[in-house]
Amino acid sequence: MGKKGGGANREAQQARADEQERQARVRAGTTRVDDIFKQNFGDDFFKGRREGYLAFANPQLEDQYGKAREELVYSLDRSGLTDSSVRAQKFGDLQQTYDQRRREVADQALGHETQARNAIEGARSNLITSLNATGDAEGAANSAISRASALSQPTPYSPIGQMFAEFTSTLGQQAAEERAQYLSNNAYRARFDTGLFAPRRDPVVNRP
Repeated sequence: MGKKGGGANREAQQARADEQERQARVRAGTTRVDDIFKQNFGDDFFKGRREGYLAFANPQLEDQYGKAREELVYSLDRSGLTDSSVRAQKFGDLQQTYDQRRREVADQALGHETQARNAIEGARSNLITSLNATGDAEGAANSAISRASALSQPTPYSPIGQMFAEFTSTLGQQAAEERAQYLSNNAYRARFDTGLFAPRRDPVVNRP
């Protein structure tokens, strides 16, 4: 009985020692993983993700805004309303649309930053979970280096789409309705009569 008991004690002691060594490797591996991620993913990295999207999207937004503005100017000039109250109203509508789209781009940029934070924290957490299961500190560190390298790569962006499509399509729809009203001699009524799109009437010239 004594020998059997002594053997069991030695096995228990060895098991405790093995577990302590495993936990030490886990702690060391966790520190290495955390250090690798901290070195690669500081606040400047996440700020760069946000600003990178802004640098990508804002020039597209400005280009579309310029084209929408040109289309509006053309419509006003064609109708002889460049100095009218309609001009102020329409440019106000366009500015409001621009401001809203600018905010949307800023929100999307923040979304890219948040997405990067979540992806990186998720990768770090998965590595720690795997480390706790295996106790392989060296393997966890190597995996952390590999994941950090992959997550550091630039993110591909999709074009922002037509941000002023609703505004310009509204111009086209209003133009069609007001022309129809004009050509039908008011038999057809536009939903809004801005006077912006009705064809110009040539001035009547009284001849002697």
